[in-house]
Amino acid sequence: MALYARFSQIFSDDPKIREFWFEMARDEARHVGALELVATLLRLRGVDENTSIDVVAFDRAAVERLKTRLEEAARESQDSLPIQRALEIAVEIEETELEDVVGRLLKSVQQGDEYERCQRLLVHDLGNLSYMIERYCDNAALLQRCDALVNKHAEALSQFER
Repeated sequence: MALYARFSQIFSDDPKIREFWFEMARDEARHVGALELVATLLRLRGVDENTSIDVVAFDRAAVERLKTRLEEAARESQDSLPIQRALEIAVEIEETELEDVVGRLLKSVQQGDEYERCQRLLVHDLGNLSYMIERYCDNAALLQRCDALVNKHAEALSQFER
């Protein structure tokens, strides 16, 4: 969320790009809220942070890699960076599959509506990211990676709706 908000500031001279990054940051804030909801529901059930939730495969190493990547991206974007690099960073972050963990957590506490809402936002955001890559980058491989993410999450959403 903070990284995307930073990108919104970096690209503040271009209203379309600024709004894209702001929307990405806003949607990440919603995911933070969804995680807070899960944590609250688990606490109400007497589950603390040291208890394993069997339905959720939680790879601490993956979380550490994401944390490191976010810190690197924050350093890289302290002053400025080209739009293509910002879009590359966004795809790298979205590929970490942390969103999948959020989805499994929401399912584990029987919050199907919230899961569906998060998945719809994710597909929307990834679709917008794909559009921005197509418009502002000349990088077919990056576009293909992003489109694969869109398709993966759209398929997961369609499976849930069945």
